[in-house]
Amino acid sequence: MKKIIIITTVPISLETLIKGQPKYLSQFFEVKLVTSEGCNNELIVDYEGVELYPINMTRKITIIKDLISLIKLFFFILKEKPDIVYTFTPKAGLLGMISSFFSRVPIRIHNIVGMPLMVATGKRKILLKFIEKLTYFFSTKLFCNSFGLKVFIHDNLTQKQIKVIGQGSINGVDTNFFENNFSSAEKKTIRKKLDIDENDFVLTFVGRIVRDKGVNELIEAVEELKNVHTNLKLLLVGDYDTNLNPIEKENYNIIMTSQNIITVGFQKDIREFLGISDAFVLPSYREGLPNSLIEAGSFGIPLIASNINGCNEIIINKQTGLLVNQKDTLDLQRAINELITNSELYDAIKENVRESMINRFSQDYFWKEMENEFKSNFR
Repeated sequence: MKKIIIITTVPISLETLIKGQPKYLSQFFEVKLVTSEGCNNELIVDYEGVELYPINMTRKITIIKDLISLIKLFFFILKEKPDIVYTFTPKAGLLGMISSFFSRVPIRIHNIVGMPLMVATGKRKILLKFIEKLTYFFSTKLFCNSFGLKVFIHDNLTQKQIKVIGQGSINGVDTNFFENNFSSAEKKTIRKKLDIDENDFVLTFVGRIVRDKGVNELIEAVEELKNVHTNLKLLLVGDYDTNLNPIEKENYNIIMTSQNIITVGFQKDIREFLGISDAFVLPSYREGLPNSLIEAGSFGIPLIASNINGCNEIIINKQTGLLVNQKDTLDLQRAINELITNSELYDAIKENVRESMINRFSQDYFWKEMENEFKSNFR
C-alpha cells in the first residue's frame, strides 16, 4: 500500500478544514499526519484512525524555530519514506515541500488554500511572494481550492500545472451533516439561550474576527442598519486574532457593548447557530474557497459575500445569494437590507441554495475525486 504523509501547521486544520479526509484516504493508502502539538491531537487520532506525529510549527516567520521544524520534518520523512507528501497552509507547505525534496520523496503536493499576499503590501508582499514561489519550486504538483485562485497564481506566481479537485474546496462539505433538521421548538430554545427574539432577523458570520475577513465593514454596516431594522441581530462565531490583522479598536468596542451583536467565540460545531440564522455573511478581502459559505448554503441559508475569488464561485448572484463589492460598507449594507426587505428575492434564494451546494460541493463527490487524483500518480 502506498504511503501518504499529510502535513499542516496547526491541529485545528485537521479538526476542521480536512476533517474525515485522512480516514477516507486510509482505505486506499497508508496515511500519517504531522502537525504541531495540541491538546486535541489524541482526539484527532481517534477520529481519523491514523497515526499523528507532532512537530511544532509556527504560523509566523520565526527563523530559528522554522529551521528546527524543518530539520525534524526532514528526518521524520527520511525515516518514513512516503510515496507522497501532501501539505496545506503556508508554513507547512514551505517546510514540508523543502524537507520532502531533500529526503527525495517522489511526489510532493502542496494545496494552496487562500492567498495572503493578495491583500498584502510593501515588504510583506515581497516576502510572501518569495515564500509562495519557493514552496512551488520544491513541489512536483500543486492543488488549489478554487478556479479563480488558480488564475491568480498563474498570472502572478508560477506556470506550473495546478489542479482544482472537483468543483473546488479543500474537503467538500458533508451536506447530510449540514442540513437544517432543527425543529421550531429547538430553534426557539437556541434563540432564547442567546437572548434573541423569535422575530429577530439573525445575520451570522463564522470565521476569525479579523480585518481581512471584512469584519470592520460588517460592524459598520450593521451599526447603520440597526437604526432602520431594530430587530437585526449580528451573530459572530469565531475567535479574535489580535496579532496578525486585528479589527479597529472602535469596532471591537462596539462588539463588546452593542445589544444587537452576539459573540459566542470559536465553536467546533456551528450547526445550532446556522439553525437559527436568517442570512449568512462573509465580506472577506481574500479567500480560497470558503467552506463556511458552503456549509451555510447547505443549511438553506441565503448568502452574502464579497465578489472575490472563491466566494463568487460558490454564490450565483441573486440565485443562491448576493455578491457585494470588496471593502464596501455601503454595498454590504445594501445587500443586507435587500434580504431583509425583499421577501420575494429572499424566498427564491432560500429555495435554491441547498440544492446548489449538494450538486457542486458534496463531500462524497470531493473525496472520490481526491482519491482518483492521488491514485493517478501511480498509473
